[in-house]
Amino acid sequence: MPRLPLGKLAFYWRMSAEPNIPPNPVPDCVEFELSFLTEYQLLIQTRNAQTWEYLETIYRKDSNVGYLQEGHALAEGYGGDFLACIESAVAKHHPKARRISEVGAGGGYLLRTLKEKGYDVAAVDPSPLAIEKGKEFGIEVVPAFYPSPGALPKSDLILHYDVLEHVPDPAGFIRQHAGDLNPGGLIVFAVPDCSPYIAFGDVSMILHEHLNYFDEESLHHVVEAGGFDVLEIRKGGYGGVLYCIARVPGTRQSWSAQRGTAKFEAFVSRFQRLRRQVDQFITEGLLPGNTLGCYVPLRAAPYLSMRGLMGGFRFFDDNPGIHGRFFDGFEVAVESLDDLAAKPVSHLLIMSFAFGGAIRSRIAERIQGHAIKILALADLHPSGGVAMAPLSARAGGV
Repeated sequence: MPRLPLGKLAFYWRMSAEPNIPPNPVPDCVEFELSFLTEYQLLIQTRNAQTWEYLETIYRKDSNVGYLQEGHALAEGYGGDFLACIESAVAKHHPKARRISEVGAGGGYLLRTLKEKGYDVAAVDPSPLAIEKGKEFGIEVVPAFYPSPGALPKSDLILHYDVLEHVPDPAGFIRQHAGDLNPGGLIVFAVPDCSPYIAFGDVSMILHEHLNYFDEESLHHVVEAGGFDVLEIRKGGYGGVLYCIARVPGTRQSWSAQRGTAKFEAFVSRFQRLRRQVDQFITEGLLPGNTLGCYVPLRAAPYLSMRGLMGGFRFFDDNPGIHGRFFDGFEVAVESLDDLAAKPVSHLLIMSFAFGGAIRSRIAERIQGHAIKILALADLHPSGGVAMAPLSARAGGV
């Protein structure tokens, strides 16, 4: 199996009001290695028993249940878009569906809304927060990891959001759904869309929690290998996600494993080039007299921690829920766009494909007359060119 070792990367799973308060039950940085499952053409985190032990520890905590929780700044955007996908799938492929079950309910945002629309709902999730929210919303939540025998009632539709990237055997996980579905049942789920990151060789997509890094090709192979007919795979309308809609076939479908490592080799080559470019920008931003900032800091974390940098720069993000808070291991609090406008940096990394253009435009509107050098991920092209210019040199936007 081809491999790409990356060294110790920041192990994100929570944020705190002060650095490492309360003490982190897992290490701040943990070894990370990418490898490649040729049969699915899928980039994966190399399976590691120690890392999985750390993950099981954090999954039983109350932290980091993702975007789809009540009050989260992005819940309406991500959740509303996925709910539209679910309703479209039901109307098109299973209009008589009544029972919907969710694997990994998080804050209960999806099932609460679906219950209000008249569906019978249930979930399986070991998180204390999910169990608490289930009681609050009157939703049955089985406190277990999936699959668990008898955990879910027979359902017409099984859904999950940002779950499949977390499981060691994604095809086997999908295969388990068939036994929990009524005849003709559907699965509708979302995973992070790693297509642009894989195409660019960009490791900003990496989280230790994510064992699998999907693009449309690999997602299609995994779902078919799990015994389902893929009806649709499409990009979400909000953020960087892929939606998959699939059905239990009437007869067992055959699936052929893929071959070849060219996709992974191309990724490694592009990564090596891209890392040099990002490293060059980081180095320049840390020179005496300069100041470095990172917008969407979680995606900057792999590049910073690969260099052993845990401080000496600034973090910025649009999510007000994390302002003033710290990622474990990092010595800097997350600031807002207002903070950046009040005290600009000289060099700014914008670490987002999905929202990079919008972030850049807002910065241009807020900050006038300051020579901020901006590097966004989309500025780095496979040809090796870097499109950067001082913010003050661009009239009317960036």
